[in-house]
Amino acid sequence: MMLVAVARAKKDAKALSHAVKCEVLSLGGVRSVNDIDFSIFARRIPIFFFGRDEIELALEVEAEIRKITPIYQIVILSKKAVRNTRMEEIREAFEIAKAKLRLCFKFDDVFLFSNKNELGVEIHPDYDAYFVMGEGFVNNTKEIFGVDVEEGNLIVRKLLNEEWIYTPELKAVISKKIGEPLSVKLHRRNVKPRKIDVNRMIEKNRNWLEKLEEISVDFIRRNVDGDAGVPFSGGKDSTATLILAKKALDEVKALYVKVSHEMPHTEEYIEYVCERLGVELVKSEVRFDVERFGMPTHSNRWCTKLKMEGLKRIATQTLIAGDREAESRIRRERGEIEYRIAKEIFPIKYWSGCMVQLYILMNGLKLHPLYYEGFYRLGCTICPSLSDWERKILRKFTDGCKQP
Repeated sequence: MMLVAVARAKKDAKALSHAVKCEVLSLGGVRSVNDIDFSIFARRIPIFFFGRDEIELALEVEAEIRKITPIYQIVILSKKAVRNTRMEEIREAFEIAKAKLRLCFKFDDVFLFSNKNELGVEIHPDYDAYFVMGEGFVNNTKEIFGVDVEEGNLIVRKLLNEEWIYTPELKAVISKKIGEPLSVKLHRRNVKPRKIDVNRMIEKNRNWLEKLEEISVDFIRRNVDGDAGVPFSGGKDSTATLILAKKALDEVKALYVKVSHEMPHTEEYIEYVCERLGVELVKSEVRFDVERFGMPTHSNRWCTKLKMEGLKRIATQTLIAGDREAESRIRRERGEIEYRIAKEIFPIKYWSGCMVQLYILMNGLKLHPLYYEGFYRLGCTICPSLSDWERKILRKFTDGCKQP
């Protein structure tokens, strides 16, 4: 597995195993870091749990794990030892620690991924973060919300599509709640947004991104059975996953379920990515019969069922999917490996939207054109999850935006 929860003693590890859904390891009751083989965490994401009487050891562990990987978390619980802590406290601390893996930032000329929340972002298991990318995104935010942003500014996406914009100071809070008018909840007009060099941000975060890649590539290699394919929608998550799968395996297929209400330029983008990566593209076409079924709703997602049937027709023995924990509670509660229409593995489960964006660009690919206009995620043009923000952009975009 990629994620591992770690406790000092066997009894503490046993308590952890009852509270968290991941692999659990014990350090064997050690009292000194000199007795720990930290190399076992080189291709893992460790979350270390300590009681309040073990803080000194926790600090020593942190100093050593930094030499192995930048991607880790240290959790100090309220009781003397992990084994004395309530299960609910451990579970909550575990979910917060996973959220910190994607939501902790510091700012030093650019936004940097960090283990410490120096930017003061609110940490929540269901939050995600992504960057403003492209002139269209900047212009649309100004035109639709009246808020000035610049490329490279950070957006923390909270519940109900509420977004906090950091430029790097908190600039604005906007609402893109589905089914409600767009609104600005906070606008600090005295805060001038700073344009942040995305290429410089990639270089300064390269160590972090390359470690993520190492962990994910190793996970793919260890868990693929038989032929492998990536369900490829053209969205950022499946694009990053396809890059990883191509690096991990000698051969992988891109599995594209083309729907009759596809987003503009999606098919062109998919062909562009597959050509650049040298990946075989396999298509399955699905027609959305709106006249028969009506428009999809949150309570009647018949479209999703049809897309799954389309994927079944071209599915490989192992599906390497781009699901991430930050996308929804349902995806957060899934394991790293699931069995549905085939064996499914999720190598970017713990990544943020920011990490996905920079990873794609670091590998010399562009994002789907709609991301440069302000989209957070892609679906189809009749998706019930589209907010007024996406609908407004979509109307403008179909009037003639450039293809990649």
